Amino acid sequence: MAAMASSSGGRGAIQYATPSREDYNKLSDEQKTRVSEAFDLFDSNKDSYLSYEEFRFVLRALGFELPKAQTFDLLIRHGQKPPTWSHDQDCPPIYRLFSLPVVQAIAGTLIRQRDPREELRRAFRLFDVDGKGMITQDDLRRVSKQVGNNIPDADIIAMVEEFDASGKGGVDEDEFLRLMMSKK
Repeated sequence: MAAMASSSGGRGAIQYATPSREDYNKLSDEQKTRVSEAFDLFDSNKDSYLSYEEFRFVLRALGFELPKAQTFDLLIRHGQKPPTWSHDQDCPPIYRLFSLPVVQAIAGTLIRQRDPREELRRAFRLFDVDGKGMITQDDLRRVSKQVGNNIPDADIIAMVEEFDASGKGGVDEDEFLRLMMSKK
């Protein structure tokens, strides 16, 4: 259950809800680390809070391209008054901030809602940068070098040959999805 807090003690005060951390708590340690690292990276003034724009950058860094209307709704529902804001004044949404626990909760929910097939399609596009519809030996060589893991040419050839079911010279998206989904 989300906790409610008031941005002022007066009538008509804007309420914000602290989101549940249930989804965040179910993330892997690696996913939790990615969320915290993204928060730290974009907390430009190192005050342990993110502005609305910094929050949008964190979401993008985590792979979420949410429309402005959706992120603004998150700001309205979960943004908090800055610690220095006068307790007896309402805080307009544009000045509200996101703390690390709030960002973790929101990111946890978004990550847990991801469609794994869509995530794999995004990964496929990272290999198939020129949009030819398949991952070729050249694509594997390029990515291998980019990540500093120079895979021997014989291994690259063997990988493509093993998973290229139709012999077209590369692994298409359907083959890639089948391969990766069988690993889960």
